[in-house]
Amino acid sequence: MERLKIGGLKQSLELCQFDLIGLDSSEEIASKVSKLLLSQKINMEFLTFYSQRNNYHQLTFCISQDKFSATSEILKKEGLLPIGWEINSREQVGIITIFPHQFAIMILGLIISSWAAQSIPIYGIATSLSAISFVTDYQLIDKAAKVIQDLFQMPEDHAPIKPEIRYLQSDIVEKD
Repeated sequence: MERLKIGGLKQSLELCQFDLIGLDSSEEIASKVSKLLLSQKINMEFLTFYSQRNNYHQLTFCISQDKFSATSEILKKEGLLPIGWEINSREQVGIITIFPHQFAIMILGLIISSWAAQSIPIYGIATSLSAISFVTDYQLIDKAAKVIQDLFQMPEDHAPIKPEIRYLQSDIVEKD
C-alpha cells in the first residue's frame, strides 16, 4: 500500500502547557491572559480556546519550559482568573507540526491511532488549512517524529525541522 504524502515535519523546543478551565464568564479570558503574558515578555507558542456546550470553556497554551515557574505564579495571583476557574499545568511537553497536502482527517486518525499503539500521549491538537499540531511529552518527541516518518511519505531529502534557537522579546528598539 502506498503511503500518504505529507509536506514536512517540524518539532518544537521544550515547552510547558497550561490549561485554564471554567464556567462562562463575561471576562475575555484569552485576551486577558495573552495581555498579561505579553506584559511579562512571555511568548505563547501554542494557543487554543474551546467553548464547550455546558458553558465550560478551556484555554490551553504552551510556553517555553524556562517560563513555567514565573507563569504559574502569575496565573495564581488572586483576582486574575474568574471565580471557579481552575489551572492545570504540565511540564516538559513538545509540539510536532506536520504539513499535510491532502487527506488531513485520514492523516490525523492515523497519527492518533499509531501514537496510541506506541503509548505516545496527546495533550492537545490544533489544525489549520496547512498544518496539524500535536502536543506530547517532550521526552517522546523524537519517537513520535519517527512514527510519523515511518507512516508517511516525506519530501525527498527532508529532515524534521528542529529549532536550535529561541526568540525572546526585547525592550530595545533599533532605528535605521
